[in-house]
Amino acid sequence: MKKRMSSIARRINKSYLRRTLWVLLLTDALIVLLAIFAWCYAAEEARSGFSPDRERSLSWDTEAPLLTRLDTLAYTYTDDTGVSVRVTGESYFSMIRHATMVLLIGEGVILLFQYNAGKRRAQKLLKPLEKMAETAREMSRTRFDTEKLHTLENAIATVQAESPNAALHTGDTELLGLEKAVNDLMDRMRASYREQTRFVSDASHELRTPIAVIQGYADMLSRWGKDDPTVLEEGIAAIRSESAHMNKLIEQLLFLARGDSGRTRMTAENCDLCQIVQEVYEEFDMITPNRTWRVQIQGEVTAFCDSGMIKQTLRILTENAVKYTQDGDSITLRAYISKGLPAVEVQDNGIGIAKEDLPHIFDRFYRADPNRTRKTGGTGLGLSIAKWIVDQHGGHFDVLSRPDFGTRITVLLPQQKQAAQQNA
Repeated sequence: MKKRMSSIARRINKSYLRRTLWVLLLTDALIVLLAIFAWCYAAEEARSGFSPDRERSLSWDTEAPLLTRLDTLAYTYTDDTGVSVRVTGESYFSMIRHATMVLLIGEGVILLFQYNAGKRRAQKLLKPLEKMAETAREMSRTRFDTEKLHTLENAIATVQAESPNAALHTGDTELLGLEKAVNDLMDRMRASYREQTRFVSDASHELRTPIAVIQGYADMLSRWGKDDPTVLEEGIAAIRSESAHMNKLIEQLLFLARGDSGRTRMTAENCDLCQIVQEVYEEFDMITPNRTWRVQIQGEVTAFCDSGMIKQTLRILTENAVKYTQDGDSITLRAYISKGLPAVEVQDNGIGIAKEDLPHIFDRFYRADPNRTRKTGGTGLGLSIAKWIVDQHGGHFDVLSRPDFGTRITVLLPQQKQAAQQNA
């Protein structure tokens, strides 16, 4: 194998040297031609001035030795008076010939050194391939014990997949690596299955409530609403409210489902976070004027992100701040650079979040106080959607909250270069 790799390295190196040699020879020929042209131009300019419309020709002694034939080169042209002028430059071309010989010798020495250096370089580049070939040969020489294969088959056949603690045990130390890989895979599959089961169960529960409310009011309207305007108005308002809640819940469920399946695409570009913060502020200041709104922007804050997705995240955080604050409370929106990272932030002085609830606020359908969340119209999915969006951008959250003091949630996005590498 080493002889084969060495042969391949020599062929690669020779191919490289041949290309280099041709480039050098063409360059030398171009230099000689430029030197001849410069001599002809100088000879003509010194005698009667250069004119492009004259008749010109070059000739040499064809019987002279090949190496010295350049010394006999003569330049003939017709001047403005019609006289034919012949100029020879034996000393000039003798100097060009000697300079060219020295140049060729120098290039030959360079190519000689390049041959050895190029061979070593090619061998270094081929070394990983040589190691791969050697590893493949070692693997081909290794005989797998068929008894171990039967042991593995029997162990897999005895695994009870429906058991929550099912695991593969072969009892063979040589199969420990494979055994651990299979057990890790089963653990991940069980965790994914539990997550899907919980998600479907929670979604069913969330949809059951508005459906039950709509059904109840529909029955009430069927019995008494036809003749009682008060009951009719109350029933219609409740049905509309629950329908809007259910529609919002279904849209959020579809968003998360599309995101989990990889069907939600984002278009990242340079976005002005200051402008996004200003737009969200103007929206909420118009629809919720009973809060004290503040906007703090520190210079120019640019992030490489999907502006629509980041605006949706900021809307979710701001909507939560509105829900858990009272009339007259202050809500602050910020855009700034935090430790070199672009950041947007929402801060309020509302009811805050308990310490034991903080690790779960981004879980789907998690509610620290189900009754209060139900009253404010939340679905328990807003922060889950915000986290999915920020995770897709390669960013993270920084949450600081104390009960009865307020909450500050900061979204930190990666720098433009890091974000581009992650998208790639």
